[in-house]
Amino acid sequence: MKYVLVVDDQLSIRILLYEVLREAGYHAKCVSNGEECLKIARSFSKPSLILLDYKMPLLNGIEVLSMLKTDSATKDIPVVMITATEDIENEAKRKGASMVLYKPFDLNKLTELLNGTVGLQK
Repeated sequence: MKYVLVVDDQLSIRILLYEVLREAGYHAKCVSNGEECLKIARSFSKPSLILLDYKMPLLNGIEVLSMLKTDSATKDIPVVMITATEDIENEAKRKGASMVLYKPFDLNKLTELLNGTVGLQK
């Protein structure tokens, strides 16, 4: 089954993104940190897309992104970095992010981007 993996340390953001994705017809799983993200991304049931928060404890989003993109098992999974931090877009894209969405984001724009730019199939 295809699904989106939401990775954010804030429960409210995970719930919001889960509901938006579900309402838009997508399946989603949510985790609260980078270690869980890496474990799931490397599993048999890989996500079709990862929405990855930048600021998290232990491993930040850039560190997780770097690990995903240098691992042959996960390098082809598209990653969208989500952040409230300015000036990380260049670094995120250099490390392999498909795009960067800034918080607070327009939820309609998020689903449009998922459908169009990233090309995720429902």
